[in-house]
Amino acid sequence: MDILKKIDIIRSIESANNFLESTPPEILLKNIGRIITNLPSVPRTEKKWFQKSYVIEPEQHDFLTGKGVFYITEGRKLFLDATAGHYQMTWGYNNPDLMKNLQHALKIGIPWDCHSNIPGFYVKKLSEKLVKICNSDTDIRHVQNNPDLLNTVLLGIATGSVACSTSMKLAINYFKKIKPGAKKIVFISLNGNYHGTDFLMQRLRGMWKELFSKNLIFEMVEPNDIKSLRDIFKKHKNNIAAFFFEPVMMNREAILLNRDFIQEARHLTESVDALMIVDEIQTCCWYPEIFMYKQYDIVPDILVLGKGLTAGFHPLSAIVYKRKFDSLKQYDAISTNGNAPLPAFMALCCLNLIEQNLKKIVEISHYYEESLKHLVKEFPDIIISFQGKGLLSGIKLRNQQLALLFHKKCIEKGIWLRVHAYYEGHSTLLTKFALSVSKDVIDFTIDSFRKILKKF
Repeated sequence: MDILKKIDIIRSIESANNFLESTPPEILLKNIGRIITNLPSVPRTEKKWFQKSYVIEPEQHDFLTGKGVFYITEGRKLFLDATAGHYQMTWGYNNPDLMKNLQHALKIGIPWDCHSNIPGFYVKKLSEKLVKICNSDTDIRHVQNNPDLLNTVLLGIATGSVACSTSMKLAINYFKKIKPGAKKIVFISLNGNYHGTDFLMQRLRGMWKELFSKNLIFEMVEPNDIKSLRDIFKKHKNNIAAFFFEPVMMNREAILLNRDFIQEARHLTESVDALMIVDEIQTCCWYPEIFMYKQYDIVPDILVLGKGLTAGFHPLSAIVYKRKFDSLKQYDAISTNGNAPLPAFMALCCLNLIEQNLKKIVEISHYYEESLKHLVKEFPDIIISFQGKGLLSGIKLRNQQLALLFHKKCIEKGIWLRVHAYYEGHSTLLTKFALSVSKDVIDFTIDSFRKILKKF
């Protein structure tokens, strides 16, 4: 505690937290975008030591503390967060149920972390829970020995990047086992994908080409383009090792993959004995089924999980796959903070909270989606389309300039969201509300969007 008492900013954090705790949501909404002057000033700490790419907003915009979908900056400005932190705060900031469970876990002695070789009770229970969710319509007693079911879990990894690269390693091992004479290995992904930040995963989106062997081929197809997908499979046939996809492409304007495309991809991968790898780092935990792949009526070979799994408490990722692909040695894929007991406990609490609130999640997701779609109809000359599904949604504006201006106006009003306007043709505002969002917050957001659009 002594170190905390010596830091002036603690008083500012405590005061801001008390304000968020004691102020009703309807009053908070009325003050979005305003400076809360009755809070103590925050001592300035510059970002001069940061890498250049992270010194974007001035210091006064930096995060101080949050509650639910609201947060206060170091400049004492009250914001509404429409992105669930950075897409990973499943229940928003400092959710009371999760905080209560966390405090209880610490009190009874559940360790924050331990050696990966000796996973605690809750790590084992989480692995069992993930398998049960994947096989909810199957008698669990018949799951483990069924080669066509997702029944094997790797939790020894902390980040989504490591989880995705681990899935690629499994695919390569399986390919080499069943096609020992093949001279080329082909991976197929979607144009605009985002499967992490290590070399293997970034190569899937066209980076670092000069570092890779010509025998390791990476192909990209346009999302939902069945003809192009068929052409790629026809071109490479048995040289294909795996097909990667994200159900909602948050790195490509929240494009939603359609059912016909995914079912055709499943058919094509099975025809050449290639793996289907579904990356649900973004989508897991944001749908009543927990895993969105179930909406496509397919069973992938490997399921990749991350971000919202622990509700933002501590990075813990996972892959769930079919036992026949289990080929990695103990340290072939591992993170220092994998198999951590306390994050696994928090993941179980997060999953339990979703199960307790299924009806509400369905209702609020539908309400937000319909509200955005109505906004599209209201401004047909400005908004091209609705993007995404449920709370992982956005609106695509007529051009980049409008999208950037819209984003700027939202930030000025105190609504934190993201914009995709990096490349020509990209002009989408992205949102991913925490599951704790209310209809009042959604109405406020839509009304704020409407007021901005009316001025264009």
